[in-house]
Amino acid sequence: MTLTFVAVLAAALLVGVLIGCVGVGGVLLPPTLVYLGGLGFHAAAATSTWAFLFCSVAGTLSYSGRRSIDWRMAAWLGAGVVPTAVAGAWANAALPEGLLMAILAALMVFTGSDALLRGSPADEGGRRLGAPALLAVGAFIGFGSALTGTGGAVLLVPVLLLLRTPVLAAVGAAQAVSLPVVIFSTAGYLLYGSVHFALGTVAGLVGAVGVVAGARIAHAVRAVALRRVVATALLCAGLLIAARTTWGATVDDSTGASDAWPTPRSPKVDLLLHEEGRKRANRLDDGLREGEAG
Repeated sequence: MTLTFVAVLAAALLVGVLIGCVGVGGVLLPPTLVYLGGLGFHAAAATSTWAFLFCSVAGTLSYSGRRSIDWRMAAWLGAGVVPTAVAGAWANAALPEGLLMAILAALMVFTGSDALLRGSPADEGGRRLGAPALLAVGAFIGFGSALTGTGGAVLLVPVLLLLRTPVLAAVGAAQAVSLPVVIFSTAGYLLYGSVHFALGTVAGLVGAVGVVAGARIAHAVRAVALRRVVATALLCAGLLIAARTTWGATVDDSTGASDAWPTPRSPKVDLLLHEEGRKRANRLDDGLREGEAG
């Protein structure tokens, strides 16, 4: 086990704790796989989505066992997710994700700020959304989560909080809805992208342990305290996404890169490129000598 691999697993454990506790944390795994795992953005998004499958199962079981999932809400949200998740995975392979990431960052910052500044807890006066609204939210979540490789909870929790859903119910629904998101998103990635199953499986299993621990934390604190923790996590994650998106746009403008995250290149690739360049130069020299001899 290399130091890099250990760092990836440590990050996966932290991501799992955040997912289980506040529903937000999946946004951290793709950049971890880019900078530490050496993957490109599209491969990192696909591999992260596969890893979230294990986290989603652990989160659903943990919250269901504590009767913290509104299954009616989860069912309608899941029905909206299914037809759009595969389309989001296709869009991830074909389009840059900068605009949606900017929208996601703005949504998370606004939601986090609103929840922190609001005087009454989110659990007071919580709304019960109708089926059409839940279907529309689910469709947005399915497409956006697959496009960005962040997992359903990253988008779903801020949207439900904006719609005045009780915070624990929002986090619980996010655990259940993440399951169809990752299943159909992974299916889309298999058709249009690449998934590193070995790395994603190990990271997902470690993340699942963190999810169980995070769920315990979420059910041990008071609703007001949990709302503040969720709001702070949303605000910080939104600022992180905004910084990454802005930095990625700067890289794109200056280098013409197609991904918001630069893809690290291994020393072996550099060596091969150098060797290929040397061979081409030698062939050019041989051609010139033959021309002079002729």
